[in-house]
Amino acid sequence: MEISVNGEVMTVPADVTTVAALIDRLDIAHRKYFIIEKNREVVMKEDYATEPVRANDCFEIVHFVGGG
Repeated sequence: MEISVNGEVMTVPADVTTVAALIDRLDIAHRKYFIIEKNREVVMKEDYATEPVRANDCFEIVHFVGGG
């Protein structure tokens, strides 16, 4: 199925059915701080396991980087 992540269209396998599965697929779970927006709505962390991923969904993923 095709979705958009940070403005880029990508194809994900059919087993990516939740935001949690998408996080695993994108290998970003190790990042300490990030926000996921789905179709212009922020997905709360407690909803990652149940929030569905459907064809043509648009995701924006923002992670924070520290520095000085």
